[in-house]
Amino acid sequence: MSFQGEITHLSQKGLGVVQHPENGLSYFVAGTWPGDRGEFEITDRALNNRKYGYARLIRLIQSSRHRKTPECRFLGFSGNDCSGCPWMIADYDSQLEQKKNRFLYAMHRVGFDLADLNIGAVQPSPDLFGYRNRFQVKTDGEKLGFVAEGSHHIVPIEDCLILNPACRQHLQTLRKHLPSREWSPAPGDDWNFIDLDDQSPAEPVLLNWKQPFRQGNDAQNQWMRSWLKYALEQHGHSHKIVELFCGSGNFTEVIAQTGCPEILAYEADPQAITVLRQKNLPGVDARTADLYHPFIWKILKKNVQDAGILVLDPPRSGLKTLRGFFDAFAALETICYISCDPVTFARDAWIFCKNGWKFTDIQLIDLFPHTPHIEITATFHKQWGNTKKGNKR
Repeated sequence: MSFQGEITHLSQKGLGVVQHPENGLSYFVAGTWPGDRGEFEITDRALNNRKYGYARLIRLIQSSRHRKTPECRFLGFSGNDCSGCPWMIADYDSQLEQKKNRFLYAMHRVGFDLADLNIGAVQPSPDLFGYRNRFQVKTDGEKLGFVAEGSHHIVPIEDCLILNPACRQHLQTLRKHLPSREWSPAPGDDWNFIDLDDQSPAEPVLLNWKQPFRQGNDAQNQWMRSWLKYALEQHGHSHKIVELFCGSGNFTEVIAQTGCPEILAYEADPQAITVLRQKNLPGVDARTADLYHPFIWKILKKNVQDAGILVLDPPRSGLKTLRGFFDAFAALETICYISCDPVTFARDAWIFCKNGWKFTDIQLIDLFPHTPHIEITATFHKQWGNTKKGNKR
């Protein structure tokens, strides 16, 4: 049975939220924007005492004033379309506003008073299309493209507007191989994947081989590197700097420019560490470590306890656990945190602040226009007169 309603706001995952006029329950709806009024069909009912469910838009009665026609012909929300850029339905200023709202909601939810947060406008991407320098496609030998949201269905993609020119050319090169028996998945698998960036050749094609991590938007990555350079210059020098989740050295290169005599860079991916070591950066000791090991801070303590500055750029999971962290980094004065997830950043920031730390700078950066993704950079300082004992969480 369908119902009519208005999208009031977006969820933390970027879905429109509409309230059922009769039962009062909230339903998440893909492909909608605040201000949209429409007719909706429930696809997943609120069961087991949940106060929310899922629905789909079956008829748009009145469009949000921010809604626009998406530039991509492959975008859709039927379950058989590409929905990799779900916010392409809205104007860019509204996208930036919603990204900031995502961050503020995450901070408020863990306990921060928003009145105490001085958050400026989101740093916009200079390019809304042609910005992405890497991509991964799936193939079953017959089709090549992206996987539809919540399915195992490959959506054939002939072109992708957010890829930069080199990556768009790579996509065309790959398509020339179809159909290909060699690309057929092994029994029990749905597909093979092909991972490429604009610095790697499209041929020979390497199936199921992942490129070392790299920030996907060069212009915005340069902005973040400049932010880190400024942060390190402003907050004094240290005889030892530790970097966690260093990857292949994107931010390590900036740290090395400080002239710090001892820089310890940790990363779980041995392939990325090999790439970093080949750069021969001055003062850098690159090491592999499982940074999500349950006793990682105890393992690292001997090597990091005298470090004055920490730089970290974790994946979406954040730090996961801070039990033992403050004891391991006993001499730490400054933390430069780069985050790609507002929820885990808020969680970690709350624990930092409850243990005597204070953030002095928070910036929001849009690396991926037309998506809910938001990047966060923040600087934390130890408040020597208010350091609490013990390790929270």
